[in-house]
Amino acid sequence: MAHDPPQPSPQIDQILVVAPTDALRASLRFLLEEESYRVTTASSIEEAAALPGGFACVVLDHHALRSVRRSGVEEFIQGHWPVVLLANGTPGVEWPVSFRVVTKPLLGAALSQAVREAVALAGGRIGDTDDSHD
Repeated sequence: MAHDPPQPSPQIDQILVVAPTDALRASLRFLLEEESYRVTTASSIEEAAALPGGFACVVLDHHALRSVRRSGVEEFIQGHWPVVLLANGTPGVEWPVSFRVVTKPLLGAALSQAVREAVALAGGRIGDTDDSHD
C-alpha cells in the first residue's frame, strides 16, 4: 500500500503567490511582505505544485489557470487550501472554488483582508489531521 509523503504543517506566516507575470508577482510580494508575511512565488501552477508545501495560504492569479486543465486546477486548490483567487471582474466567468475571490485591479486592502482571513483559517488547521475544508 503506497502512502503519500507527509505534508509539512502550514507556517502561519508563509504565503505562496502564483502569478505568470513578473510585475504582478513582485507587486504581490511587496504588498504581503509589508504585512510581515514570508512570500514564495511561482510563475505557474505546475511550478507551485512542485514546491514542498507548508503554506498558510496561496494567492493565485486567474491567468495562471490558463495553462492547466480544470481537474489540475481543482487538485491544486484542494491540496493548497485556502486559496485566494485574484480575478478580473469578468461577469459570466465560472471560477474554480476558492476561499475568496478578490477582484483586480484594486487589490490592496481587499487582498490584505482576504489573506488575513485565510491565514486565520490555516492557523486553525495547524496540527489538525483533517485536510478537508468544507
